[in-house]
Amino acid sequence: MSRQLRRSLHAPLKSLVIFLLVLAISVPIMAEEGNRSLSRGDELLTLVQSDALEAQVIALQENPSSEHNLRPHRTRNSHHREATHDIVHYIMRQFRRSPRLKVSEQVSGGVRNITAVLPARSTSPSNRIFIICAHYDTQAVRETNWNPLTSTAPGANDNGTGVAAMLEIAYLLSRYEYEHEIRFIAFGGEELGFLGSRSYVRRASTTGESGDTDPISQKIVGVFNLDMLGFNWKTDLVEIVTNNDSAWISRALIIANTWYNIGLKIRRTQDEFVDISSHKSFWDGGYDAVTLTESSTPWRDSQNYDANPFYHTADDTADKVNFGLVRKVTQLVLVTMDGLLTSMFHPTRQMPHVTLEVPPTTQEGKLEIKGTFRSDFPIDVIVYPSQILAVLDRETQTYTATVPLHPGENTLLVTARYPLGAVSVEKSVIFRQAFAWEDVIVFPNPARSDGLTEFRVAANVDITDMQVLIYDSGGNLIKRIEGVADRLDQRIWRTWWNQQTSYGLAVSPGVYVCHISVVSKGETYTYLEKLAIFR
Repeated sequence: MSRQLRRSLHAPLKSLVIFLLVLAISVPIMAEEGNRSLSRGDELLTLVQSDALEAQVIALQENPSSEHNLRPHRTRNSHHREATHDIVHYIMRQFRRSPRLKVSEQVSGGVRNITAVLPARSTSPSNRIFIICAHYDTQAVRETNWNPLTSTAPGANDNGTGVAAMLEIAYLLSRYEYEHEIRFIAFGGEELGFLGSRSYVRRASTTGESGDTDPISQKIVGVFNLDMLGFNWKTDLVEIVTNNDSAWISRALIIANTWYNIGLKIRRTQDEFVDISSHKSFWDGGYDAVTLTESSTPWRDSQNYDANPFYHTADDTADKVNFGLVRKVTQLVLVTMDGLLTSMFHPTRQMPHVTLEVPPTTQEGKLEIKGTFRSDFPIDVIVYPSQILAVLDRETQTYTATVPLHPGENTLLVTARYPLGAVSVEKSVIFRQAFAWEDVIVFPNPARSDGLTEFRVAANVDITDMQVLIYDSGGNLIKRIEGVADRLDQRIWRTWWNQQTSYGLAVSPGVYVCHISVVSKGETYTYLEKLAIFR
């Protein structure tokens, strides 16, 4: 869809129509999980549509008043009580599209959080909680004379994209039952110093997630925070902000991106001090959390990303958003969460298994290796020491990779990674080159015009002939010299040049090109070397 067409969607009438269509979306069809197969992730990918995400973002951007005329607020700033009231009730209605989600509101100091809980299977003994969250409040502080009570802050990208992705993921995952609880949280007050997420974490740490007095009765295992996903028309880049403890979550996302061929370019920033979003509240509370964002520094250019000029301005509208990118990030979080809940944290999960097939010896400098893998959940396969990412065939559960070898013994380590660990297999292959130059000496170089230059070559196999051709700077052949073998070692040959042409004339000072060629097992191999001659 062109940018011009997206701009047309922002006519008031079109925005109103899309908003009403979002409200009219029907409740999803209920589905029992049954036996989990890896194909379900592929099916989930097809259910994420750019048009649905765009409709959500436009509805969030406009934030129509609850009055009959549906006058748009075009802000969701926490200081604007009426706008906050209307957007909170809109998000609650969107969560309630699924009757399986238990929707509630948490109010602290005037900041309002909306939580939708997908309970664990009734027979599950698990006390684990997973969270997908996004902040809904906006500001436009980069605008001159911006006023939170009277000015607009549509926040289509920051953070309408994150909220839209969260709402769609909640809608789709609520069709299934899992062994663990999922919470979808829309935070308020993020732009005021993460007030919403700080309040939530403080309550979780002091009273327990279910409101009882035992803080360890339920455990927050992992948090996926979605914040500002869609301004990049250059590449399909998503940055994952993580700390050391949360690295397993970022690994799960990277593996899912490859496994399902989603096509995102992922940049991982592992830094304990990056505090640009609500993940920091969870880090401070001792919980594992990551933020997915278009860039952790959206105000400046970085690799594969141009600075976002609409960030925190009144021009942060849906026509600036790349909804293809938002769709891919939504797909990534959706299938990653489904995989973690279904397989990775399932009590009966089996560890992956991987094999490696290599010949004992090879004469190929680049070797294609093959093997098999067996896994009930997404993995990736990496070959060390070259760190080559193998190509997986999920249908046949085989992999291939082409790796460079060095002469002699090569130890290859094939590692199947999964979010919580890895399994490996190791084998060695000996690379015997058909021919390799072990030494080429032209000495002395530079040389005097009345001196003698030695040419000496050594190879890894026997040599049957050697010849040196001398060319001047104009490309003219001035001397042809035959070599002789070392009497003790046929792999070493020598010859000498007295700095004279084929006619016995002394050469002039300058730079000459020496074309050294040898013959081994019927094949000719050449080597070029420059020789400087002075008086």
